[in-house]
Amino acid sequence: MSFDFWRENNFRLEPWGSDYQPPIDIEELSESKSEVDPTVEETDWSKFCKRRPQIDLPQRLIFIDGRRRIDAALVGGSGNTINYGVFGTIAVGAVLVDRSTHTAKSENFNIRRILGFGGNQKAPLTHIPCPFGSGAELVYEPAEPYVENNPDIRKNLVQNAMLKAEATLAKQNYTMQADTLVIRDGRLPYNSPNFTVGYVKTMHKNYLSEKHAALLWELKPTERSPIFLIKEQNRPHWSWYLKSGNSQTNSQSLGYHDLHGIVRLELSNEIPLDTAQKIADQTTYLIPEYASHPYKDPRAPQNLTPVGALERELGRRMGDANLIKRRVQHFLASLGVTL
Repeated sequence: MSFDFWRENNFRLEPWGSDYQPPIDIEELSESKSEVDPTVEETDWSKFCKRRPQIDLPQRLIFIDGRRRIDAALVGGSGNTINYGVFGTIAVGAVLVDRSTHTAKSENFNIRRILGFGGNQKAPLTHIPCPFGSGAELVYEPAEPYVENNPDIRKNLVQNAMLKAEATLAKQNYTMQADTLVIRDGRLPYNSPNFTVGYVKTMHKNYLSEKHAALLWELKPTERSPIFLIKEQNRPHWSWYLKSGNSQTNSQSLGYHDLHGIVRLELSNEIPLDTAQKIADQTTYLIPEYASHPYKDPRAPQNLTPVGALERELGRRMGDANLIKRRVQHFLASLGVTL
């Protein structure tokens, strides 16, 4: 009987929409090469109290995120030299949530277009005119060239430019303030402000041994793992896992696998451990509270509702991808260059 197969193998739904990268990529979920100390908060994880304690919560939350896009892929060069390049657009911004007044607003948008190459080929500042009758133009700023020279440098150039813009946004506009928590979507770069929490909603590396990772399958919504220390070069940081969502998005009730809703959070280890514990406990309230719902977001509950709204606004401000690629194509065609 087919029922026996399903019961014996325990297959469950992957809830994220097929248009998105899955939250758990088994093929890439390799063991991290970084040294990890899982005993900084609890030596015996089986005795750790996963339930969240009563704790004061910050009244202001700041969510920072960015979007990137390859507008056009380039290949060419002088003579017989082949270089790979990219026209790209990046956008970053923030959502400020005031919990005391139950209000939220988007702010500090920064939209940039970049041009970059591999093989140490420097890029020029490039102005691409828009259709006749319009005084607007697309301005592509030069990005630092890559030494490597292969098709992958295109996405790497755009990704790195976006991450730098996110870091600049956090440093220049949000200083450490009492009663405020900054949550940045994605991993923290090595030079992130100490008060910023990195929010990682997809898992590509396994930081825990099998013994410690077993706890993740047992977590219920709003519960977290003990804090562990990831000793990466130039960026050692505290980290912990948390199960987001609520009883309405419970894994079993929707036929999802038990790791559905698991996210990982990061915090600079320059922050004292007791402060990190307080912030980790705060996230057990705040992350599930702002988790998205499946009927609104195909990446629920990992994708936070303020971040989803910010992503949509950033996408709108980036401009229409097809129209922009057409303008780039017309520009190159006018020079006798084809994509």
